[in-house]
Amino acid sequence: MLKNTARSLCLGLTVMAGLSSPQAQENLVGANRLVIQGATLISGTGSTPVQNAVVVIEDNRITAVGPAGQVSVPQGAEVIQADGKFIIPGLSDMHVHWQGWMPELFLAHGVTSAVDLESGQWTHVQRDLIRDGRMRGPRIFTATNSLYGRLVWNYGESPSRPVLHSTDMARRMVRRYGPGRELYNVTKAYTELAPDHLQAIVEESHRLGRKVIGHLGGIDARQAARVGIDGIAHGAGIALASIADPVKAEELRTFARMGIAVDFPMFLMYHAYMDPQKADELVELLVAEDVAIEFEQVNTAGRWVPEYRDAWIAEDRKYFEDPNLSYIGSDHWDRIFYYEPYDQLTDREKELVQQGYDNRKEFLGKFARAGGKVLAGCDTASFVLPGICLHRELELLVEAGMSPMHAIQAATVNNFEFLQEPDLGTLEPGKLADLLILREDPLADIRNTRTIDMVIKNGQIQDTSYHSDFVNPEDRPFLVSGFINPVPHIRVLYPMSTSQLNRDLKLVIEGTGLADESMVEFDGITLKATPVKSTLIKEMMFNPVYTQLEVTVPARLLNRHGSYQVVVKNPKPQGGVSNAVTFFAAP
Repeated sequence: MLKNTARSLCLGLTVMAGLSSPQAQENLVGANRLVIQGATLISGTGSTPVQNAVVVIEDNRITAVGPAGQVSVPQGAEVIQADGKFIIPGLSDMHVHWQGWMPELFLAHGVTSAVDLESGQWTHVQRDLIRDGRMRGPRIFTATNSLYGRLVWNYGESPSRPVLHSTDMARRMVRRYGPGRELYNVTKAYTELAPDHLQAIVEESHRLGRKVIGHLGGIDARQAARVGIDGIAHGAGIALASIADPVKAEELRTFARMGIAVDFPMFLMYHAYMDPQKADELVELLVAEDVAIEFEQVNTAGRWVPEYRDAWIAEDRKYFEDPNLSYIGSDHWDRIFYYEPYDQLTDREKELVQQGYDNRKEFLGKFARAGGKVLAGCDTASFVLPGICLHRELELLVEAGMSPMHAIQAATVNNFEFLQEPDLGTLEPGKLADLLILREDPLADIRNTRTIDMVIKNGQIQDTSYHSDFVNPEDRPFLVSGFINPVPHIRVLYPMSTSQLNRDLKLVIEGTGLADESMVEFDGITLKATPVKSTLIKEMMFNPVYTQLEVTVPARLLNRHGSYQVVVKNPKPQGGVSNAVTFFAAP
């Protein structure tokens, strides 16, 4: 009942928005007439493809589609002869963390819309740059800042992102983002929320006309569905709701509350403990409650499958070596090629990761076959390249049992239905003209979505090449942080001093953000440190981190009485230098 009432409210606001939607007004052009003829049309509606089709575009909208001979070609129109080719709707990435270097990569891979799942004023500036034609790029849709409860690590708490303490506060925070979808298309819920706080977020968002997508933590997918959530990001909460072993379930719930990262293999590993019966019951509930799921296999799962890893590294290296993409900074490439967490696993842990992948894949297939709505997204800006990651995601959806048609719909009509954007997602008269012309049939092989011959967005043929001189006119520093090597901090040294000179000294450093790659600098000399394994904090936002390091200070460095400065350095990706702590050698 909660979901049905909310859906009625959302639908009413959608109808009122109609063609006045800001996305509908993007880059309006005058007297533009474009006709594509001869291709096979895959409209995205799920209907039988139309061979030898004609698509008529006037200004930025599709005005007619159908078989040749049944559609009139406007006089004076520019005609694109596409015999033997295939037309599909422009693709959309449902899970993006927008960065200023991304626009060309999205368009080059046929991604004409991107959903930024953590938006603010800067995202709106970026959206308007593209909408007004001052920068090439995909349409940008937005989400509120994450609404979340108390986490062990209190990631990102600030006046704009406070921790929720009550249902009244949750409702107030939703209202601060305004009514409707003019500024924010969806509300984002994040770990760690109490169930009643999530329910308040859902109810208030629905009242204002927005759906809610959640990155779940201590709340599992079953709990979230019962309080009316509309969508689940990362496929989070599925394993937690499907584990029968209470010990393993509590372990996962605890790690989730600490901030276990969905980008690392431990998240996937716990899917190995899913109980088939509980998983089937969860599928039934999620479908009945109309909860859409963005599984994001490419980032949460496929990265830890060796065969994909090797192929993707080889493919990504070609982009890395492309001189026309030289504007992409080293911090981003560090993340793209970051696979070390898998290499640190034991053989048994790797077996569990593979079992977790198989279980998650089976769940996805069952959910899709039962009629569940799958959303296609990559968590772009975590550890995957914009654009190409979405094609990999579609391939993994098909591997899990979805048909190529349904995989394409996940990246088109499903995403836009979730966003309540009726002008996009299918190729029908009256819709905005975002489409791709492909050289090969994607229904015969989903990998053929990569064979892009032309990208049309808003009725305009797009430049899909890369430009080494690309500059985002309103760029900002790279802000996605905290996923690889953290910035270390020293709390205390054991011992803090010594009276003995010219002898080796075993020094224990206690603090936070201490990693396998941490180095200790003692009085300006770099020393290799060893983590104290018993202080491992499993996986939080990093992989892994410890609270203690051990280092041997050689006798040659302890050669005088006085003070010595000690710092810890974590290397890239990301990383940084700790505070300095003084060690004393006193007579």
